[in-house]
Formats: sequence, C-alpha cells, structure tokens
Amino acid sequence: MDGQTYMSGRQTVLMDQRGRISFPAAFRNAIGEALYTSPDANNRGFLVVRSETGYRAELERIRQEFIDEGYDDEDVKDELRDFGKDTARIPPDKNGRITVPEQLISYAGLSDKVVVVGVGEYAELWSEERLIAYEAEREELKKKRRAKKDRDRRKRLEALTAESED
Repeated sequence: MDGQTYMSGRQTVLMDQRGRISFPAAFRNAIGEALYTSPDANNRGFLVVRSETGYRAELERIRQEFIDEGYDDEDVKDELRDFGKDTARIPPDKNGRITVPEQLISYAGLSDKVVVVGVGEYAELWSEERLIAYEAEREELKKKRRAKKDRDRRKRLEALTAESED
C-alpha cells in the first residue's frame, strides 16, 4: 500500500474496566485516525486492527475470494455483511485510548493485560494468556515439523549411501 507505514514489535498495555486501552502511538500513527477492529478470520481468538485503507482492502479480498470460489452475489453479500457487522470503527480519544466494544472483548478473552502485536499492515490484540498459549502451540508444531524434516533428510541420505555402495 502506498504511503503505508508498517507495524512491528509487541507491547503489553493495560485495559481498564471500561474496555479502554492505550493503543501504542507508533501503531496509532501507522493506522491513522480510525481503527477498524474485527475478530481474526480464522477464529483463533484475537482481534485485528486495521486502517481504513486496510479495512477496505480486506473487504475487497473477501469479495474477490468468494467470487473466485464461485459463490453467487447473495453469498458474497452475506460474507461482507458478516465481516462488516463484526467490525467496529474505533477512533482514539485525545489521550490515544481506544474503547474496545464488549462483544470484541468477549471474543478475544481480553482482560487487564492486552498484548498489541505489529504484523506489517495491521496489528493484533491478544489476551496475554492466549498469546502465550498460542505461541507455545506453534513452537511445538515447529519442533515436530523440524523433526520430520530431519528424519526425511536422514532417510534420503541413507538411501543415497545404500545406492552408492551397490
């Protein structure tokens, strides 16, 4: 995206009882005045925060994906409607805080500690506990994949060694 500032890093912020968090200034500057916040597309239990441009791009991506898969106009509209109704436009207040709607807090299991993660063109809001659990699960999967690759590599080497001995 032209002129888009990319987000990276991770910050833990506190959420008050009203559902307000101080959205990090670097991320806020990258996103702009309006933050579009929605549940993640894969139901992993975190929130995605996009700029208006990013929100429009996601609407277009959804529309195109469903058209490409052969869905009719009504199905495409249903998907766009579902995404739109679950997305909240949240402008920061003068102190840089955003108020996350209750249904999104509930979806993401947010409590007092919220982790904001920069993921390029968007940011993610995670409950600290869910992020820790997710990262541990992903690390375990990485280890299993690496172990499988190592086993496969050893088998190939053994096969090559056996061939060369013949």
